[in-house]
Amino acid sequence: MVDFTDKWLPTYIRRDLAVLFCGINPGRVSATAGYHYANPANLFWRGLYEGGLTPRRLLPEETAKLLDYDYGITDLVSRPTRSSTDLREEDYAAGAEQFVQMIQTYRPRVICFNGITAFRHATGQKKAAISLGLQPQLAFGTADWPGSYLFVIPSTSGANASFTREERIAKFGELSAFLRAKEWHPIPLLPPPT
Repeated sequence: MVDFTDKWLPTYIRRDLAVLFCGINPGRVSATAGYHYANPANLFWRGLYEGGLTPRRLLPEETAKLLDYDYGITDLVSRPTRSSTDLREEDYAAGAEQFVQMIQTYRPRVICFNGITAFRHATGQKKAAISLGLQPQLAFGTADWPGSYLFVIPSTSGANASFTREERIAKFGELSAFLRAKEWHPIPLLPPPT
């Protein structure tokens, strides 16, 4: 029988995406299912829909459809674990190096980190205070992130007790508003009903 730690999730990416979503690493449920954010307790798919980033709530097995909306998805560390606390410093270091190379190759307009931990390890901001949302101090045009804005949402994991569901969903709405302001939103804004 194949252990879930032997299953790695694919990265869905292409050049110049509106948003590349980046999580920490696949958990047991997602690795076993073979799809990003497959755990029913995870708010990622709900957040995309309720935040106005997709016209309907996608299912984890529809992960590849993110590309239809000009979004991509990956993890900072590819190795699946039961919990991100099982990751080692060398996992993060290798993951961050590969991630920066991917960004420099594919150049997404926005990189949305699903969780402060993913952001800290990707950017080396391990000690600094991190606020959620757009990261102006590391935005657009730095050496590691050429042409990419950085955005942080609270982890959508069901284990995240630091933020309410409503607070986590609201950050997706902020990302959606930012994309609209930049005219990068893939979904047309419908006129109000008459």
